[in-house]
Amino acid sequence: MTFNADQLATLLDEANHAPWESVRAALATIDGQPHPRVGWLTSHLTATKRDYWTQIAAATNTPAPDDAAGLTRLMAWEVDAARALNAGALQTRLTHSNESMTVSEVLRLNARHTVWHAGQIAALANPTRLA
Repeated sequence: MTFNADQLATLLDEANHAPWESVRAALATIDGQPHPRVGWLTSHLTATKRDYWTQIAAATNTPAPDDAAGLTRLMAWEVDAARALNAGALQTRLTHSNESMTVSEVLRLNARHTVWHAGQIAALANPTRLA
């Protein structure tokens, strides 16, 4: 299946910012001190997104993300960056985890990975208290 830049940007925007089932929504459910694993998950998402986009930037000669951007800024930046990619850039091949993929495939992986961890954050947000 082929997605255009607007569709990929929308997919990332939803994974990052939708009112339900997104990183933002999961983080918004945290009340009080978050579970320690939430910190690891947000750091991991930041690092992975930065890695995806650094690889994409190198392969497509487009701007890389700001090294100082945290997860919130990075999630907003990547939506605009995805929307700015042309059809040729989306079909550019790169190697990710020893696998040849198109930029479009990496962006879909990015969205799936984001939602996967958003679900983990949501599960950790308000653990059931038994006392």
